[in-house]
Amino acid sequence: MKKIIGVLAIAGYVTIQAQTITPIQIGDNKYEVCDMTSKDRITWGGYTQIGASATSNTNGDKNTIAIVSAVGGNADHDGKPYAAKQCNDLETDGKNDWYLPSLDEMKGIYDNNKLVKLPESNTYWTSTEASGTQAQTVYFYSGAVYQVAKVDQSHYVCIRKVK
Repeated sequence: MKKIIGVLAIAGYVTIQAQTITPIQIGDNKYEVCDMTSKDRITWGGYTQIGASATSNTNGDKNTIAIVSAVGGNADHDGKPYAAKQCNDLETDGKNDWYLPSLDEMKGIYDNNKLVKLPESNTYWTSTEASGTQAQTVYFYSGAVYQVAKVDQSHYVCIRKVK
């Protein structure tokens, strides 16, 4: 497990934020999970309906590309950051191929939570769209899946496939 330290200077003060990257395996695939829980909860995106290109339960990379392409700078919601874009734009440890996990990938992270160590009291966004106004989330206390309004705020993690 690596700790990646980001330094942010604000008004003369230096704040250290740690992001933990944990390797896991889901089925035959190897991934790295970047814990973003040190950041505030965030929206999934605006109420833009992405449609079939973001409904995959298994391909978060494809979903994330579709979300960012459709929502863009989130102009409908004052340009506020959103989970898929945060993952898409993440560059850490020399890697820039991060994305918001699909529903099945997030369930795999839940199944590996003894390694990842995400707070169980949190609900996490997936990149799987449920409808024009809702997206799938996973509650880590029980592994339950919920459909949540895209403009609500939840926690998120970013994931990348290890090749």
